[in-house]
Amino acid sequence: MTLTHDIVRAMVDRALAGPRVHPSIRMAVAVVDAGGYALMAVREIGAPPLLMDIAEAKAKSCVVIGMPTRAIMDLALKKPTWFESASRVAQSTVGLPLWGALGGVIVRDGAGELLGAVATAGDTGAGDEAHARRAIESVGLVADVEGLDVEW
Repeated sequence: MTLTHDIVRAMVDRALAGPRVHPSIRMAVAVVDAGGYALMAVREIGAPPLLMDIAEAKAKSCVVIGMPTRAIMDLALKKPTWFESASRVAQSTVGLPLWGALGGVIVRDGAGELLGAVATAGDTGAGDEAHARRAIESVGLVADVEGLDVEW
């Protein structure tokens, strides 16, 4: 299976439709393919401009490391030197640092194939992750929020 414009648009719309920790919160959402290339990025009117870059950094982090930002956050806490070094490499090669915070979720098909990632920014970390997860599941794909279950 591949991501199509209609699937990506549906995920973006669903991510922005979810409940938020406060009604005044404005968000951004980014969807990238398995290569880390942006397929769609949307910032709601009134959302801080930086949120678009944060959402894209979260989504790209997922695919360039191969795990959701929840797992990257765990890795950053357990191996800070490795994380900082890898983040510098990501900055120089893909133009964005690795993002070690909640909100980036890997998109997989039913066979477990990585299709890309969805990330949101603007709500709480747990809220951002929930928005991305609901968006992915709303189109019948698998939301990978756990990543690798290994001891770092």
